[in-house]
Amino acid sequence: MTGPIPPEHWPNRGASRLVDVADITWHVQSSGAGPVVLLLHGTAGSTHQWADVLPALAERAHVLAVDLPGHAFTRVPRGLGRDVFSLAGMARAVGELLRALDVTPAIIAGHSAGAAVSLRLTLDGHATPAALVGFNPALVPPPAAYVALVAPLLAPLVESRLVAGLAARLAGGTGALDVMLDSSGSTLTPAQRAVYRTLCREETHVAAALTMMSRWDVPTLLRDAVALRVPFHAIAGARDTWVPREPLERAVRLMPHATFEVIDNAGHLIPDEVPGVAVRMLTRTLDALAR
Repeated sequence: MTGPIPPEHWPNRGASRLVDVADITWHVQSSGAGPVVLLLHGTAGSTHQWADVLPALAERAHVLAVDLPGHAFTRVPRGLGRDVFSLAGMARAVGELLRALDVTPAIIAGHSAGAAVSLRLTLDGHATPAALVGFNPALVPPPAAYVALVAPLLAPLVESRLVAGLAARLAGGTGALDVMLDSSGSTLTPAQRAVYRTLCREETHVAAALTMMSRWDVPTLLRDAVALRVPFHAIAGARDTWVPREPLERAVRLMPHATFEVIDNAGHLIPDEVPGVAVRMLTRTLDALAR
């Protein structure tokens, strides 16, 4: 990655464009016509996670995939501040993008942390979808002591450019990234791994992911989610080792209009690993809305 435009080999590059909104330059991929389906990737991911989902779903919907702030090809100026990487700040920024694009998603689908963003986006009134779909939603909070005591101390360290640069060098020059991907419980192709490797060599991308994780407030999100009035369909991979299934199911069951489903043949990276499952779930949701 040498510039803000995705390289020629990037998945669905023909659907890409850059959109400037409130100091952020967004990388957006858009295809199809019909009800709008917004796709939000997880931490350290990008639109590439929906590589096979976007074109398949575009046969019956207007599909919009975005790189979250600081990730991949979405650029955030250094002077904008760190709040944009918080859960509320990221949701607010995505809401501003939707208003600038003049689109109202009927469905918001998020993978992992993207599912948390979709919930915050809806709870805070930045979007009014008819349904939410979360693939391996990152809704298992760390212990309360960590949130109150440890996270504030670690945040300045993990958000530093020095740490981000070191992490990017490790990902690019060692097998650390492959070890991490293997630990997800998902089986990826060499081509899929290569895309993650390209992303994680970039200091700005790594810095955004680390800052995002350090500023995540899942406990507050879960407390607020009991007031959610939109159906939330959570899909978990049976082999997922990153988001424990039992506490995830407990968190989902607290929401009044939520469902929980487990997919046997998948780990954490459902949209990458089994895109057909993601397409089927989203098509099913579109069918339900059309009835």
